[in-house]
Amino acid sequence: MRTVGREAEFPIVSASGEAVDSRRLWQTLLTHPDLEPEYGAGPPGQRDFIVGLKGPNYSYALEVGLGTIEISTRPCQHLYELQEIMQEAVSRLVSAATRAGWRVLGYGIQPLTPPQLRILSPKQRYVSLYRAMADPWLWYTVTAADQLHVAIGREEMVRMLNYGSLITPVVIAFCANSPIYAGKESPYCSAREGVMASIRANEHRHGMLPRPMCDLADFFATISQATYLIARAGGEIVPSSIPFTEYLRAHGADYPAFLFHEHYIWNSARLRTAYGTLEMRPACQQPWSETMAAAALNLGLIEAEPSIHPMIMDVLGETYWAQMQTYHQQAIRYGLDAPQPAPDFLERILTLAETALTARGFGEERLLTPLWRRLERRQNPAQRARLIFRREGMAGLLNYTTIRPGEVRRQ
Repeated sequence: MRTVGREAEFPIVSASGEAVDSRRLWQTLLTHPDLEPEYGAGPPGQRDFIVGLKGPNYSYALEVGLGTIEISTRPCQHLYELQEIMQEAVSRLVSAATRAGWRVLGYGIQPLTPPQLRILSPKQRYVSLYRAMADPWLWYTVTAADQLHVAIGREEMVRMLNYGSLITPVVIAFCANSPIYAGKESPYCSAREGVMASIRANEHRHGMLPRPMCDLADFFATISQATYLIARAGGEIVPSSIPFTEYLRAHGADYPAFLFHEHYIWNSARLRTAYGTLEMRPACQQPWSETMAAAALNLGLIEAEPSIHPMIMDVLGETYWAQMQTYHQQAIRYGLDAPQPAPDFLERILTLAETALTARGFGEERLLTPLWRRLERRQNPAQRARLIFRREGMAGLLNYTTIRPGEVRRQ
């Protein structure tokens, strides 16, 4: 049985919607005896500081932006175990933010504060990436994803990597939730994916892979573009522009360096060697009332790979990858209004995902219910958020996306 883990990022904002310095929440959260601080090194000349809190079931971490907190769970046997852990973690976070007069959002991006250096977390690696990538790196200071890790075996790595990339547009169509940022409506349902797709696009660091990978060597060659970061002896992290393969020619086999390099390849589906998982990355953070929707969809899709993968190839024919790339671009912009690659395409896929979850025997298929409603209405969270913003402005968007203490406890 595949185990699962979740990395859920949440924007923390002031009452008016501006990004805050969420480090101010650490002391309140540390009143819980099962949490311990984790320290990270700042840039040269700055003191070490708390970058997160770690407990037995979950951890809080400061994301690239000071206004974003990531909650990561331990591996779980099923989605309801994952849900229980996440409910406790979010409840504590929301309570701490409420005491500070702030909001925690079930939303995929900072709604009002634009990407900027002022809100970049002063972690050494983040500062080094800014030196290497300049302003494009600042985009990561505002995004908030909902990512699922699913355990996979060595023999299926390439197949599952290709498949995870292939179904990226399906996840975006159902789970996009970042249409408004910098206080304005964007042309995207998923602005976090739409903008990322244009950052260093020739390096294939984001979104779908350019094509299916033939084997692990093919994949390794594809991701061996500019490293951006090299970890030197003593923990120093410095920018680098050489391809990773060139680094290996100069230094020889270096597994720790590979793990560091791999961590900064952000394709929508990526292998995480350190954990033995496939990480599904393209979903935005979801509204709290439907907080498990993205996790349920991702797990259902992975479990249904033996059915969905050949179905897509059969229905779309030899150009299946190119057709899904086109659908990827359209789903980013139009969500569930995007033309599907084939009649009833999403309904067929969601049915197979539901069947696969049912076969696991935990009742996880019930967590797909919000997705059936979205499909029936042809409206994902981004499309709803856009309508609310047009009608009620930023105040309406904040009210729609704010996670409230009572709401967390009721779920």
